[in-house]
Amino acid sequence: MTTWGECLQYTTKVRWRHLRSAKTNAINANHITNACGRSAPIKSLAKSSWWMEFVADMKDEGRNTSTINRIISAGRTVFETSREAELHTCTWPKVKRQKEGEARLTYFSKEDVQKMAYAATTIFDRPDLADAIVFSAYTGVRQGELLKLKVEDIDLERDLIWIGGKPGRITKASNVRSVFIHEQVKPILMNRLDRDYLFRDDWTNKDQLYGRFKKVRAHCGLPEDHVWHSLRHSFGTWLGEVCHPKQIQALMGHKNIETTLRYVKPTDDALRSAIARI
Repeated sequence: MTTWGECLQYTTKVRWRHLRSAKTNAINANHITNACGRSAPIKSLAKSSWWMEFVADMKDEGRNTSTINRIISAGRTVFETSREAELHTCTWPKVKRQKEGEARLTYFSKEDVQKMAYAATTIFDRPDLADAIVFSAYTGVRQGELLKLKVEDIDLERDLIWIGGKPGRITKASNVRSVFIHEQVKPILMNRLDRDYLFRDDWTNKDQLYGRFKKVRAHCGLPEDHVWHSLRHSFGTWLGEVCHPKQIQALMGHKNIETTLRYVKPTDDALRSAIARI
């Protein structure tokens, strides 16, 4: 099975090595490697959904659209160069070029989240998927963060979830943030305290989790552009109805307030509340 790492190594050797832009190309491609890993099967990157989530994560990190487009371009070059060399037979998926200033507008309502959780449990017999959906919506965790969460990152005494690792467990403290435990989340946590990782026992990788999610989303009649990352947008949007953007920035772990503002959508409830306060 051909991997992303093998395709990247081949492209670097035959196409990029002697170019002036070799270093830049390597840096751009490295962002993809960090997201999927060198051992990821190249066929897993042949899905538009993977790139949609990847783009959403990059926007969440504050990368501008021109940088995102350059990274995607590097990915496409690796993909197509390795295919021409017959390292694989996968076709490059449809990945939209980002427009300047474009921001994701999709988010789930609380009713949508409950509807998906109900369908996951009663229709698909996957209460573990229902737990993951509700947990992500009410904490704002990304897919990768969800699968890395350990039971020891839960502080029940202070009602906190340490995302990125409880202080003292990891060294990169700048990537750590805490979120208070919502009442919708607490029962999920209490049922999972007998394990090491909160969700990894159920879902070994993001592709497996996202594949199940898509089936539930389709069953509920929700649009395809509502991806897993839209649960994080839901978290930001719901917070925007009740608190200041600076508070939302802290809860979501954003370095720049401009990134946070892309998550705070003007819902009808928020607009109605604003008028009522005049």
